[in-house]
Parts: sequence; structure tokens; C-alpha cells
Amino acid sequence: MFKVKGRVYGKAADGRTVLRFSPGAVITDDEARAAGLLSGEPAAKKPARGLVVHSGRPAADDAPQPPKQLSRMNLAELRAACEAECVDVEGLNLRAELIEAIEAARAAGDED
Repeated sequence: MFKVKGRVYGKAADGRTVLRFSPGAVITDDEARAAGLLSGEPAAKKPARGLVVHSGRPAADDAPQPPKQLSRMNLAELRAACEAECVDVEGLNLRAELIEAIEAARAAGDED
């Protein structure tokens, strides 16, 4: 155990200077080594146990996004997909009708 004799400052992840330990605080030797109060290297940290949450976002913003499933698209997105794939939407008003038309056009395109 190590008793801190003066203020110990550190850097936060966003670059701000923060007070890590105040005078009189009792910390472990590994914490003191990590803060530079004792010579030597701190012991290797064990990985945290518990739930790991993955955001599902790609690693970079410019990475290609996977195409959205037709069943997950709203009406405006389906109309835009029809326009992009040159599908005639005359008289089609429902999502199911648009999805069916897109799938039929894709199937006809695969046969060619």
C-alpha cells in the first residue's frame, strides 16, 4: 500500500488534466507505479469480465454499408429502389406491391 503525499494529476481521454489522487489517499502499489510515484512497471491488467457491447457500426464512416433488406424499407425507400432499378410503379401503392415488383424485376434480370 502506498500513501499519496501530494496531488497527482493525469490526462483524461479527451485531453483534459484531471486530479487522480489527492494527498492522504491510500492506493495500491500497482496504482502508484502506473501513476509514476514508484519505480518499475505495474502488473499486467486482467481483461474485464462481463458483457461486451458491440455497436454494430463499421470501423470507419467511409466503409460500405450492406444493402438494406426490402422488408425493412419504408415506402419512400421502396419507391427510390424502384426508380433506381427501372421498375414501373404505376398503380402500385402498398409496400407489399412494391416489394413484389422489385423482386419480380430482379428475378427477370437474373434469367437474362
